[in-house]
Amino acid sequence: MKNSLVTFVVGLAMLAAGLFWLTTMVQVTTMWGSGIRIGGVNIANGLTLVPLIAGIVWVFFNPKSMAAKILCIVGVVIIIAGVLMSVRFHVARVSLFEFILTFVFIAGGAGLLARVLFTDPNKGRGANDKGVNNVNITINSDDRNNRK
Repeated sequence: MKNSLVTFVVGLAMLAAGLFWLTTMVQVTTMWGSGIRIGGVNIANGLTLVPLIAGIVWVFFNPKSMAAKILCIVGVVIIIAGVLMSVRFHVARVSLFEFILTFVFIAGGAGLLARVLFTDPNKGRGANDKGVNNVNITINSDDRNNRK
C-alpha cells in the first residue's frame, strides 16, 4: 500500500482486532491468601502491610524524614507486587486456526504500523522529487549570438 494513512489505519485495525481476540481467550484468576514467596520464605499477605504501616507512622512522627517516605514507597511496591504475583492467567481452549489467526493479526498489524512509523517517507526519491524544483539554466554567450 502506497498511502501511508491507509496502511496505518489497516495496521491499527489488525492490531486492535488481534489484541481483542487475545484478551477474550485469556481467563484471569487470583489466588489471594496464598502469600508471597520470596526466596525460600513464604510471607503471609497481612505481613506485606507492615512496611507501609511502619512508614506511615514514621512519616507522622517525623514528616521531614526521607527514610520514612522511602519506607512508605517500598511498602506500596510490596503490596502491588503481592497483588500481581497472585494473578494467574489461563488460556481458554481454542482451535489452532483461531490461535494462529489471532497472532497473525497482532504481528501483521504491528508490522504495518512499524512500516508507517519507522520508515523515511523520502527514501527512494530522487534529489529533485523532494518538493523542491531545482532548475539550472545556463546561457552561454554563443547561445545569445545564435538567437539573433
